[in-house]
Amino acid sequence: MSQGLIASSALIGVFVGGLIFGNLADRYGRRPVFAWNLFSFVILSILQLFVTGVWQLVALRLALGLAIGVEYAVGSSVLAEFSRRKGRGMLLGMISVAWQAGFTIAFLVGSIYDGSDWRLLLASSAIPALAVFLIRLRLPESPMWLKAQGRIAEAREIVDRHFGPEFDLPSMATQQSNATLREVFSHKDRWQHIYSGLFWFCQVGPFFAIFTFITPVFVGLGIEDGLMVDLSLNVVQILGAVFGVVLLAILSRRGFVIWTFAVMFAVLLAIGLFPTAPLWVVVALFGTYMFVAPAANNIQFVYPPEIFDTRLRATGVGFSAAVSRISAAAAVYALPLLLETMGASAAMIIMSVLPALGLVLSILLAPETKNKVLR
Repeated sequence: MSQGLIASSALIGVFVGGLIFGNLADRYGRRPVFAWNLFSFVILSILQLFVTGVWQLVALRLALGLAIGVEYAVGSSVLAEFSRRKGRGMLLGMISVAWQAGFTIAFLVGSIYDGSDWRLLLASSAIPALAVFLIRLRLPESPMWLKAQGRIAEAREIVDRHFGPEFDLPSMATQQSNATLREVFSHKDRWQHIYSGLFWFCQVGPFFAIFTFITPVFVGLGIEDGLMVDLSLNVVQILGAVFGVVLLAILSRRGFVIWTFAVMFAVLLAIGLFPTAPLWVVVALFGTYMFVAPAANNIQFVYPPEIFDTRLRATGVGFSAAVSRISAAAAVYALPLLLETMGASAAMIIMSVLPALGLVLSILLAPETKNKVLR
């Protein structure tokens, strides 16, 4: 129980952080929120050196989740607002590739570390966070956010300095009123806004749960676990994330989510329905999920910033990330219980319900934003 609680605590923090700090970034600017959240991440990471009990660790991981929530809400918003329309999807999709590479590096560090102090291992996350924080201090304010706030001269100066005087910003309505979460639901595009959270919700539940508890899942499916198997699967995930970037260039946004949901649903259902299949079949199916799921995750950093307007973008992306963490936290908490009480086969069938729901929602609601001009 404590294992699931610790694993899900950061996800709960992302839920709260996305809702709060995304809106702050729409109110007060991308730069102050985006830069200084990593400073808090560094401090919180170091504090993990001093935990003495489960609830202290849960509290710190919850606070770390708040900082991560800023990354989800503001990171893709900032990158989208600095991107040109051509190639925007591939550029945003590279966030997922970087995430997957960081995940693999963390796995390698954890595998190589032969010490007994797990606190030191957790606190090591302060090192990359500090490096990125120092770089991020040089990041200018988003010119699109400035223009949406009516600060045209400041926006023009940043565009001239970083892109050149031959470039311009798209036209957009300037409003001095602050964005609110209520606007996500009252806006004329509210169904697209709601879908932005729902598709993410359906993607991340099985993904986070399976990758958090990969060893007991493998044991339940009869797959021999080991360092080389785990490392190979991490390589497959990176290749899948790179393949997802290629798919973003080839497919429409709508086609991307429909086809990836369809494959993930079919694969998870097959794993659950045929637990006595030859081992090579189970391994091939699991490998397919390991490849397709990271590819599908790319659009989490593309769709939401393309769906929301500039004055509401960080609030909307934060809302979408928060909705996704509901399924992620619930699945991470529930999967070990399902494995213990019902077995791996039934657990995989239950996990397949989320991509099935995502497939239906995508057919009904998914918009097309590939060539959209951000406003």
